[in-house]
Amino acid sequence: MTGLRSAADVEERRRRILGEERLARLILELSAPLFVSGSLQSLYSIVDTFWLSRLGSAALGTPTVSWPYRGILMSLGFGLATGISALTGQYIGAGEYRRAGRVVGLVLGLLLAIGIPGSILFFLARGLYLGTTRTPGDIGVLADAYIAVTLAGVPFTYMFLVFNFALGASGDTVTPMKVSVAATLLNFALDPILIFVAGLGVVGAALATLLANVVSGSYAVYSLATGRHGIKVSREDLAPDRELAGLVARVSLPMVAQRLMVTLGFLIMVAIVNGLGTPIVAAYSIGQVVLSLDHVLVFPLIRSTGIIVSQSLGAEKLDRARRATLTGLGILAGVVLGYVAFLLLGRTYFISAFTQEAQVFDAADRMLLIFGPSVLGFDVFMLANSLARASGHTLFISVLGITRLWALRIPLSWLLAYSLAMGDTGLWAGMATSNYITGLIALAWLLSWRWVKPVIK
Repeated sequence: MTGLRSAADVEERRRRILGEERLARLILELSAPLFVSGSLQSLYSIVDTFWLSRLGSAALGTPTVSWPYRGILMSLGFGLATGISALTGQYIGAGEYRRAGRVVGLVLGLLLAIGIPGSILFFLARGLYLGTTRTPGDIGVLADAYIAVTLAGVPFTYMFLVFNFALGASGDTVTPMKVSVAATLLNFALDPILIFVAGLGVVGAALATLLANVVSGSYAVYSLATGRHGIKVSREDLAPDRELAGLVARVSLPMVAQRLMVTLGFLIMVAIVNGLGTPIVAAYSIGQVVLSLDHVLVFPLIRSTGIIVSQSLGAEKLDRARRATLTGLGILAGVVLGYVAFLLLGRTYFISAFTQEAQVFDAADRMLLIFGPSVLGFDVFMLANSLARASGHTLFISVLGITRLWALRIPLSWLLAYSLAMGDTGLWAGMATSNYITGLIALAWLLSWRWVKPVIK
């Protein structure tokens, strides 16, 4: 009975996504659960940064130094999971539910085959990474242990990623929110206990994250195996399917390449930041946390727009896909401009919550003042990324994503920070310029409408 009811729920959501004429309202409704989970995750990042700041600048900089390395594996997972956004969403829009579940199973099987051996390999090579990125010694000791623990959670993160994309493609943004909120609350509770009460410090923060990933990933597998929420995956679905695998590869591989190259590029960026010293690393960490508030506001809108576009393309409602794009773009612009004004006016209050060290404070202030407004360009690029995934036409945007980092951000940041001896001011200026240029190109691509066509037969 539960399975039948869940299937009926998927059909009801499909009718609403394809039939609701008030697109702004539909985007906001789909965004609300994503906003809740994103807000809580962002709040957790802020609280986690707050706790680590009590252990000193080295502990504060540890997650920032560590995430690009783990991010290589996450790039593979996220890039491959883009096939779910396009293909599952379009198959649901076309009413082919069994085919949609088959795509989810194929991607899940592939990610598990990558995630388990990949985590072991990266565990063994973490010392090489820390040396190559010129990580300061005080941070390096902590980052070595932090990376070792968090790598164990990669396969579970893959499981939840597939679950999240699959249900989102069907229009269910509420269920993933509930699971994400539960995992984040667990992380909240464990952080101070493991960091301070158990005396594990930075390792305690990593262990709290690992346990939360295990909880969310385990529920994801249970849900997909039972079809509890309308998307069911059997053991047979995990096996390769030549036709679907080719379609998944066509959609996903450009995104995999983009994510990998961007993550590798951020390894270079970490080295550039590290070369400016521990205070700049700490300021960069604070700035990243504060700017994550933008992601909380904008990413739900971006993803919700993609859900509508994907199902509309599957149902061959091309004009609806265009209208959803323009509606999402308009909402995004209004939200980001308001956020930037709020950020610039309140930046000193945000920074003072994390540090009273003069060098760190001043560098973080310059970062938010120079780099902060450029998030508008980045967000337009991310909307284009989401719609490229939703449509399955990912090549151009993937190339643009690689260009943004390797042809713009890295050389500009290095040139201004080191060659022209502008220090962290040059670093922030180089980062901002890459966002502005990329945003304009992404906007032109969106409004060309060449991508507004389905990829499924």
